[in-house]
Amino acid sequence: MESNNSKSIKAPLTGAMKMLAVLFGIGFILGFILTPLGVETRSPEIRTLLFGVFFIVIGLLIPLVGLVLIWLRKNKFAGVLAVVGAAFIFLVAPADQALFFFTVSPPPAVTIGEFILIFVGIGYMLYGPKVYDEEQI
Repeated sequence: MESNNSKSIKAPLTGAMKMLAVLFGIGFILGFILTPLGVETRSPEIRTLLFGVFFIVIGLLIPLVGLVLIWLRKNKFAGVLAVVGAAFIFLVAPADQALFFFTVSPPPAVTIGEFILIFVGIGYMLYGPKVYDEEQI
């Protein structure tokens, strides 16, 4: 006699989902480093507190929510969030270099981190639609 196991078994992560999870993890780590919560030294020179909130949302919340969505196997939402996050990431580095957020120019470490984050954004743009298109079981 077979027993009815009511536990739901989640499908294994696909290659695209694993890669997007890694990218969200890298984005979270870099986001923490580049926000006023991390090692950002220009916090007193920020133009308005709203920009600090913007950095925290883009740098921390979007990757964290993306990781949770992948863990919950919500492919559609994770894919859309990756593309939206990439769109914001692509705006941050040029705006920071143009002194839009702060009154002083970024230190070299922040500049390097922002440009690495642009590559993470490219990965979001490549793998977000792949994860979105995958069938949910």
